[in-house]
Amino acid sequence: MKRLLILSAFCLFSLSTWAQANTTNFQYYRIKPGHRGAFNEALKNHVAKYRKAGSTYAWAVFNLVGGSHHGEVMTLFNIGTSWARRDELSSMPTNAEAADDFYLKVSPHIEAVTGGEIITFQADYSNSIPSERSAKIRSNILTLKYAPAQEFWDVLKKLPKVWDKAGIKVATYSTSGLNRIVFSRRFPNGWKEMDEPSKLKTAYDEVYGKGAYEKDMAIMRTYIVENETTYMTLQPDLSSK
Repeated sequence: MKRLLILSAFCLFSLSTWAQANTTNFQYYRIKPGHRGAFNEALKNHVAKYRKAGSTYAWAVFNLVGGSHHGEVMTLFNIGTSWARRDELSSMPTNAEAADDFYLKVSPHIEAVTGGEIITFQADYSNSIPSERSAKIRSNILTLKYAPAQEFWDVLKKLPKVWDKAGIKVATYSTSGLNRIVFSRRFPNGWKEMDEPSKLKTAYDEVYGKGAYEKDMAIMRTYIVENETTYMTLQPDLSSK
């Protein structure tokens, strides 16, 4: 899969985790040309019947703009699941009726499916927790060089104070698969927040001293192979209720 949105706590690089891990699966669906309306209707009916909110099978569905999955649909599931809970889920029987319904009614409108990875919340590098959800999210997906040095993680640990100072909320995740981290900025007031000038550089230097932003961003750039940006909009009519 191409780089996501959307960091494993047990990767070969060192990331700190909290007392109990908070993980989520994601998957991308590329819809066949001319099938979006039929896909939406089929998925809406499927989710309403088989993926109730609060259940093991609940889904959150997003439209994506920008990045390698532009125009696709992303689903989040097993939201907020600990690794211990994943042990339990692996022993649960498959819901064959739900699987058949998706295959027969939804999949005919799908051109390709990619993803299937797990993201893990990284509390030390966040100033927002997973439960602080937003219908509008911008995700910066950073593909990293193998095993970044400690100086990279030291800079990441500085970011939550800067985000607080700048008045923005960001949750950071690691991904399974490629060596990546994801900064997911929440926009509780909608995309209009992006019309405001960025305060990040000013906030950084106010917190850590003049010139700190340029110095620390240079350290980060040393270990970043690619920075992909995608904009996510929740589709409540297609998500679990």
